[in-house]
Amino acid sequence: MSDQLELSHEQINAFLKRYEIFEPVLAVDSGAFGNVNANYGIETQTRRLVLQRVGRKKNLDQLRLSSHVANTLFARDFLTPYFHLTVEGDPFIELDGEQFRLMSFVADPVLEDRPGVADSLRIVALAEALHAALNRYFRYVDEGDRRYMTSYQDQPDLIVQAAFERSELSVKTRERNDSVRPFLDAHFDEVPRVRHCHGDIKFGNVIVTPDRIGLLDFENYNVQEWGWEIGDALRSWFSDQLDNVTWSIRAADFEAFLEQQPWFTKRDAVLHTLRTTAKLLVHLYTDREDGRYYFSSEPTPARLEKVDVLISRHETFLPALLGFARERGYID
Repeated sequence: MSDQLELSHEQINAFLKRYEIFEPVLAVDSGAFGNVNANYGIETQTRRLVLQRVGRKKNLDQLRLSSHVANTLFARDFLTPYFHLTVEGDPFIELDGEQFRLMSFVADPVLEDRPGVADSLRIVALAEALHAALNRYFRYVDEGDRRYMTSYQDQPDLIVQAAFERSELSVKTRERNDSVRPFLDAHFDEVPRVRHCHGDIKFGNVIVTPDRIGLLDFENYNVQEWGWEIGDALRSWFSDQLDNVTWSIRAADFEAFLEQQPWFTKRDAVLHTLRTTAKLLVHLYTDREDGRYYFSSEPTPARLEKVDVLISRHETFLPALLGFARERGYID
């Protein structure tokens, strides 16, 4: 099937009937629609919908789980899309070997830039509420018991461990991995909590309005140590892009956030951020050698250039965060 996905109104109407929606299609926008990566925006007499193509290499079981998670939260008045189910109870429809899913349209905009302190606090509070809701209605998690962690996605610490056990990696890659290893062996003030986690609360997945805050894209939903998610979020929110290859830290905003947030000690918040940055660097170093990072469909020179930009950004962010934390006495 072509990348243009030139579906007719008749085909889209047939899709909708599979989802038990029998209103005729009034209009179709065949580009990005709303605040998700979409292929078609659909308007019927009473609804605005988004039809999304799912990549061939996606883990459909994980996406079924993520759709169920989103719908569970939607039913509890969280601001997130609702995924429609077919008459068979599946979110997916197949056409010519491609998988599609249908979701409700959410008009509220996502964050387009790093959040300020107030919105950062609101997002972490939302992550707490997400865990509480899913723990009540979806599955109970004993915070001290790793047996409850989901099997759909490997845990971050296990992925990193596997990279260090690979003796066939080049000397350069093993040296680079070893250079960030001390940050992965952090000892925290408080025992890390196991939580239901969105998995990717970067600012592009967060909806912020004056009255409400919401989340998109639950494809990385997992049950894991909450520090992995928060550390990754803090790196995303409080890094400062000085140029294309250099990141620093928004020191005043990060300091204000740490002063006001009640969830972690300042030391632990910094250590979680250092640990997730080191974890990402291990991914980048190892996947660069394997040739299987995000941009594997592009020509090798272009892909490696993009990977090297990401490596440089995080290699410059790490010492900036270290200097920030040491100057303030958060870590030794």
